[in-house]
Amino acid sequence: MIPDERISEALRTNSQWQGSPDALWAKVSEQLRREPRRSRQPLWLGTAAAAVLILALFAQSLWKPQPPPLPDVEEPVPLRMFSVPVPLPEPQIVQGGAELKLVLTMEPGAAGEEEGPILEIWPEKEGASPAILELTARGAQLLQDGYLMVRAPEEPGSYLMVVRGTVRDRDQLYSIYAEERITVEAEKE
Repeated sequence: MIPDERISEALRTNSQWQGSPDALWAKVSEQLRREPRRSRQPLWLGTAAAAVLILALFAQSLWKPQPPPLPDVEEPVPLRMFSVPVPLPEPQIVQGGAELKLVLTMEPGAAGEEEGPILEIWPEKEGASPAILELTARGAQLLQDGYLMVRAPEEPGSYLMVVRGTVRDRDQLYSIYAEERITVEAEKE
């Protein structure tokens, strides 16, 4: 920072001023203190501009045609209300060891491995485990016949017999399924 003495000396030597350096400094400092006045817009001008903008948006929304209101549509009834539980068919009553004809349901299967058909015999007793038998019938024969002949269990009781698996015929994979509830009667004496 430059000391005041040096400023005073520089003013004395470089100026045409005939008065004292303090008087010159006072005159110069008055001019330095002046700040240019900014012209301020009145506060009401911004408020008026915002009001005009809101009025224009409101007028535009009134003049623009509104889409017609959507008609009242009843809420669609869920499909489950139309579904009726399918009662389970009555079990077929058979003698122990009798031949049963299980009609197969066949559908084209997804690409994958061929899983030979199996027969599951589920006893309807509490805690009983199923008997699972792998069938030796050829897949093409099952597809052609559309049914499978199986022998009923010897022991009296209720059973669920299920056949399922996938078979291949002419490079096409098919899923097969059959289900039958049976009741094996005790032998009458």
